[in-house]
Amino acid sequence: MSVAPPRQRGAKQPDPKYMTFVEHLDELRHRLIVCVAAVAVGSIGGWFLAKQVIKLLVEPVRKYLHATTLYVPQVYGAFTINLKVAVILGFAFALPVTLYQIWAFVAPAFGAKANRVAPIAITTALVLFAAGVVTGYEVVPLALQFFGNFQDSNLKVIPFASEYIGFISLILLVFGVSFELPLVLVSLSAIGITSSRWLARKRAHFFFGIFIFSTVATPGADAVSPIILGAILYVLFEISILVSRLIGK
Repeated sequence: MSVAPPRQRGAKQPDPKYMTFVEHLDELRHRLIVCVAAVAVGSIGGWFLAKQVIKLLVEPVRKYLHATTLYVPQVYGAFTINLKVAVILGFAFALPVTLYQIWAFVAPAFGAKANRVAPIAITTALVLFAAGVVTGYEVVPLALQFFGNFQDSNLKVIPFASEYIGFISLILLVFGVSFELPLVLVSLSAIGITSSRWLARKRAHFFFGIFIFSTVATPGADAVSPIILGAILYVLFEISILVSRLIGK
């Protein structure tokens, strides 16, 4: 029976190769605690920015739905909305910490090379997510303009804060996460699960899959958001093929 090599004295962390299942669970618990703490700290900072962010989010409503304000049906509604926005900002501020903790947990499975590409991967993920959020914010006015065209003297939209904040937050999240597609595909190519040739052969499958995903993932019933998201994702898919070729995969 083979015996695992003894751990080095004074080592702060056990070698992941010889960690037991319970030790892996303990490490996962520790990293989750760090992520939750980061979100909590970020939410405290987000509380002081909530009013400014809400003002920024409401601007498309004023312009395209011709509503001067958002409405809350409860006395405590304004507090709840500010708290919700603060927590959303907390998740956004904690994203670098969260990505690092996820990477640190799974990196040992990919060998020593993972540590060398970690800064590039994490930075790329943050940039892509931010680009997706910005793009999503630019798409929101187009969606509101689409819905606003159905207003007339008989039908008038009264925007409630909870529904609208949920609507725009979901759009920003969908765009932000969807923009990670190149990183995912290039990473799969880098570790040998896929390749640029395989991705090129599956263009038609990805084309239809991307637009089906865009239709299902985007909230609301407008025709603008799915088309824009699908078109951008397909361009990112083609970029993924080029990058995979550049790294020799």
